[in-house]
Amino acid sequence: MDDVKAKLDALLKNRGLMTGGQFEKQRTEEDEKRASGAFDLPHVVPGEEHGEDPAFYLVRQDFPLDHVHGQLPLGDALTASGEHLAFSAQDDELIEFDPARTAFVDTETIGLAGGAGTVAFLVGVGYFVEGAFRLDQCFMRDYDEEEPMLEFLAERFEDMETVVGYNSKSFDLPLLRTRFIQNRIPFRAEACAHFDLVHAARRFYKRRLSDCSLGNIEREVLGVHREGDVPSYLIPQLWFDYLRTNDARPLKGVFYHHEVDILSLVTLTAWLSQCLQTGGSDGFEHSEDKLSLVRLHYRQKHYEEVLDLGKQFLELEGMDHGTEPARSLRLECLEMMGFAYKRRNLFAEMQETWELLLSDAPFHVTARLELAKHLEHRAKDWGRALALCVEALDNPRASGSAVMADEFARRRERLEAKLARGGAGDLLTD
Repeated sequence: MDDVKAKLDALLKNRGLMTGGQFEKQRTEEDEKRASGAFDLPHVVPGEEHGEDPAFYLVRQDFPLDHVHGQLPLGDALTASGEHLAFSAQDDELIEFDPARTAFVDTETIGLAGGAGTVAFLVGVGYFVEGAFRLDQCFMRDYDEEEPMLEFLAERFEDMETVVGYNSKSFDLPLLRTRFIQNRIPFRAEACAHFDLVHAARRFYKRRLSDCSLGNIEREVLGVHREGDVPSYLIPQLWFDYLRTNDARPLKGVFYHHEVDILSLVTLTAWLSQCLQTGGSDGFEHSEDKLSLVRLHYRQKHYEEVLDLGKQFLELEGMDHGTEPARSLRLECLEMMGFAYKRRNLFAEMQETWELLLSDAPFHVTARLELAKHLEHRAKDWGRALALCVEALDNPRASGSAVMADEFARRRERLEAKLARGGAGDLLTD
């Protein structure tokens, strides 16, 4: 009998199970703690009630400026340049960015799709105060606390000039706007400039990181490692469970998740500005990120920067140009440089670039067409231009789509006519 009991005890221990008596004891202890208020919100997440009856729950923390989050102290965001933010956001309105008058915003919602029916039960606003970064986490313990929470947030937004978020243009700000309107409270954040970091992160890191969620950007770029976090998809249910049980223990992870989200907004803002401060020579360590910087300059027609950074990119030490990913990056860089030389009227360099691109990729349609244009209209080398067109039409891979094949065919006919008549009446047109 003793052997059977020993085996049963070992089995329960190994499986993490309890006997009926142990379960009853634990339940009694939990009931006693619950009755004493140990599971109430103030004991789990220290904060205070704020506002008139009904009052919402406010958790306020002041972080020193030298508080390191990931690789950077929070205070580094105070030196973030509006010029850098405007560049990464492709929004000139951010040139006047003032970190001291910026609200870093994130929301946690009930997770129900349905427009006006979606409620944010936890709204965080972070901002710099004298000597610190202050984080206000505004929490609704029930639906009737939404109005006083929004009144408080309206005061926070009143002195702000910029709002920073992550996917906030598509989610957080439209959601808050709807809630403010439904409660007949002016939504002052709508008048602020808006820096949505998700778009900046995608512009710089999408080529390397297919997942540009804030959590992955934290890990791969900022060096943030969360401990005791709660997955985002569980958060709405944890709030509903709290409404039912009034047990706040699972909410500790929710507040932590929310806190890290907002601190990451601060250091990601600082990180992007610091990377751009050196012109991209520091900070963008991976070749994909370096090329993304070239591409962003190209989109904004900064052709001198495209050429400078493009040359640096092509000279990368240790870059294995034989691999297909590296080759693809090299060809993309050459294509942007070719067009940049064209926009700068540097036609000799442009021709050299298109020829280099074609030597690397003989079937590159854009390089072939641009070089044919140049040889026809500027260099007046009609024989070689014609050869490029004939080669394209002889090999479908070199002419690309049916539309491009038609373009090469028209150009071939024109070149043949020019050669036949000796070039009389030639016009400098593409």
